[in-house]
Amino acid sequence: MDRADIALLEALQSDSALSIAELADKVALSASACHRRIKALEQSGIIAGYGARLDPRKLGLAVEVFVEITLTSQSREAMDRFERAVSDFDDILECHLMSGTADYLLRVAAADLGHYDSIHRDCLARLPGVSAMRSSFSLRRIKQMQGYPVRSLPAT
Repeated sequence: MDRADIALLEALQSDSALSIAELADKVALSASACHRRIKALEQSGIIAGYGARLDPRKLGLAVEVFVEITLTSQSREAMDRFERAVSDFDDILECHLMSGTADYLLRVAAADLGHYDSIHRDCLARLPGVSAMRSSFSLRRIKQMQGYPVRSLPAT
């Protein structure tokens, strides 16, 4: 990737609704060159897709919870079973396989504590092979991901 690709990625992460002409202006390329580069970034898999960032509070999701999960077994079968089950629940926003004391870290959003209680009972408690679960509630988000730090990548 060169500096133009990096600039395109940065601009797209900031606002993926920009037109090709607007992107081309931002990164000092012609519209056709800009379009070719974007298609190449998409085909290489660097751009994995497009989406809108939603405000969870405006959706009524005021509670964000991080749930540490420890499994009874770390066998491939147990982990595969757990990971398949996690993908079946829309209430689990993210799932990360971790090093350290917990096997997995989940991120869940809920409207309130009662809603989280329902998610806990109807979703988290049904996950297979769980020996321990510890929930931590976010009091306040300090910084939200706006994209990956492509500006600091070395240009080729």
